[in-house]
Formats: sequence, C-alpha cells, structure tokens
Amino acid sequence: MTALWTALRNSDVVELNHLYQPLMPVWPTHPAFLLGENESYAGGDGNYNCQLVMGDHCGTHVDSPSHFIPDGKTIEQVDVRQLIGRGVLIDVRHVAARATFGVEEIGRWEREHGAIGEDDIVIFHTGWDAKWARRPDQGAFLSDWPGLSAEGAASLIAKGVNVFGTDALSLDAFGSETNPVHQLLLGNDKLIIENLANLARLPPCFTFIALPLRIEKGSASPVRAIALLTR
Repeated sequence: MTALWTALRNSDVVELNHLYQPLMPVWPTHPAFLLGENESYAGGDGNYNCQLVMGDHCGTHVDSPSHFIPDGKTIEQVDVRQLIGRGVLIDVRHVAARATFGVEEIGRWEREHGAIGEDDIVIFHTGWDAKWARRPDQGAFLSDWPGLSAEGAASLIAKGVNVFGTDALSLDAFGSETNPVHQLLLGNDKLIIENLANLARLPPCFTFIALPLRIEKGSASPVRAIALLTR
C-alpha cells in the first residue's frame, strides 16, 4: 500500500474548492460560468449530460507561468507533483484591506511552527473565502482583498517554495496595476492557486492535493483542491 493511499485512508478530507454553479463570482473581465442541460431523461435522451462554458481562471484554479510570462509554461506542461505535498497555512486575516503581508507574517509562522521547507505549498488565509457569494451579492468578494508583497514572495522562493495559494481572487493585493507577485512568481516558474475555500478549517500544516486539467495551451485550470488531516 502506497504512502499516499495510507494517508488517504487515515485522514479526514477538507474540501478546499468553491462550488462551480451559475452566477458564481469571476474576475470582472473573464467569462461567466454557464451550465446547460445537453441531454436529459425528461427530454427522452436516455441519459443526462451537461455543457460547460467557463474561463480557465474560473473558481478555484491554478495559474500557469504563461498567464503573465509570454514564454512561460502552459498548464499542460506543469509538473503536477508540485501540487501534492505539505501545505502550510499562514493566517493573515488581521491584515487591512488592500494592504500587503509577507516577511513579517512568514517569520511569525516559522517561529511558532518551524521552518518552511523546500517544496512546501504555502497558502495565505485572508478571510476572503467567507465573502464568496453569487451574483448580485458578489461585490465584497470581488474587491479590497490584501495580497502578498514582492518581498514576501522572494523570501519564499529562496526557501524553495514552488506553489503559493490564497482564498482571495488574486495573490496580488486589490488594485495593483503591475501585479508584482504574479510577475515574480510566474517569472520564476512557480504556480499560484486562487479562490481557495474553507481555510478556517485547516491547521497550520496538512497534506495538500490539487490537480489541474490537462488543457492544451491553457493559461490556468480549475482544480479540485483538498486537504488531508491526519486523524
């Protein structure tokens, strides 16, 4: 029995995805999520299947380097092993709207829980996952979130971190016009996961799994993200 299977059998699973459903919030310039009934029992088709329309950054998703880097890897070129590993949750819910967090919060976490190591998956809990709401009530989720600083991102790159996550719509703070964290992380072949959910249910460390779809030339992909908590 593999170590991963053993971990699955001996762990509780926490769903880290928001539900994909009509009227869900998306980045204002991105396509809406649409679900249509293609065949149905009621229609006499003998089966049920749906047609989906959405952008590759819809809902809980992972950005590939190509999202901001012209010659960066597209999503099907990403090594999915990077998205399986020890998750590190850093609570930044105290940070003011539109502000940045980073070196100070990372240092505080390490003093309390030990060093962040190479290949750890570092996730920042801003509290914005609790603001998630469908149209027309999506305004609070779509505005004012805090974000990671470029200095904080650089310090984690130096530690060997390859995957960075947030429960907000973007890892850069709301209103950023230059997106320095996206530029820095994706420019260094790192990955960014956005719109994570249920982070209040996580301890400081856990097992993280999030696998993207294999989309040719995709700039991102929806993922099914979970945390495994040892019983």
